[in-house]
Amino acid sequence: MKKIFLIAITFIFASTANAQDTKFGLTAGYLNVEATESYMGMDVSADASGFYAGVLVDVPLSGSFHLEPAVIYGNAEELNLLFVPVLAKYYISESGFSLLAGPQGTIILDEVGNNVNTFGVDLTFGASYDITENFFLQARYSFELTNRTNNDLEGMPEDVDGSINSLLVGVGYKF
Repeated sequence: MKKIFLIAITFIFASTANAQDTKFGLTAGYLNVEATESYMGMDVSADASGFYAGVLVDVPLSGSFHLEPAVIYGNAEELNLLFVPVLAKYYISESGFSLLAGPQGTIILDEVGNNVNTFGVDLTFGASYDITENFFLQARYSFELTNRTNNDLEGMPEDVDGSINSLLVGVGYKF
């Protein structure tokens, strides 16, 4: 699944590289990650803060609609993640405000036990503001749609649900 997802993202980046008015960019900022696990009505959660940095492509599709795929590395304390969002971007005004929404793949880059799935699919939404033609501010929140707990293992209860949600707030530069 991870390989198919990464191949799809590579295809999107390659196919958009020649589109008119396409801009490439860099982004970095603050990352907050919350991991939760639920079992029999009990929830346990932990959060960690850190940073993120990545690359993106801003592809105008029509007037106010853009497509913004990205590849972002994140580190929150000792957790290393790779975020691969493919977001629809809609400019709500001429002033540079836009709304973002779309799917995101999140990959845990660290060694984890067999009871944790390293790949998850998230739903991401957020907002962005273009300060200038090149500089922008962006905030987005992602909540996981998939279960990170591998319930197929022998001896593992079937109704354990685990997820990783993330908040990214940062700046970027498009060239």
